[in-house]
Amino acid sequence: MKILIVDDSSVLAKTLAEAAELFGCEQIDTVDSGENAIGEAIMADYDLITLDVRMEGISGMDALSVLRGVRPRAILALITAYVEDLDEEVLQAADVVIQKPFKIEIFRDVLGATRRIVERRRTLRSLGVGGL
Repeated sequence: MKILIVDDSSVLAKTLAEAAELFGCEQIDTVDSGENAIGEAIMADYDLITLDVRMEGISGMDALSVLRGVRPRAILALITAYVEDLDEEVLQAADVVIQKPFKIEIFRDVLGATRRIVERRRTLRSLGVGGL
């Protein structure tokens, strides 16, 4: 599983990356801005992208719709202490919203759900062309 962690807090990004590594993720990339997230998503096909909502420059909310367009199959998870700031459009675009503070088990649950989705997609693809 390939994930991109987008957070301007290096401490939180490192914590999430370590949890993802323990979960057995194949590729874990971290960036500290929405701009860098968009650039990385153009270059690599991520299964999960986590986005801090409040960052300098392009925020996680602003990057969300661009990332949905660039990587429509990626699971997009917003991480925020400011759930009340999220409008309906943002809530519809995100697959999951994780409210800070949160226990790392919540993130592991998101990783597990993402892994199950990725595996089901692979199974479905294997039933298609060549699977007949």
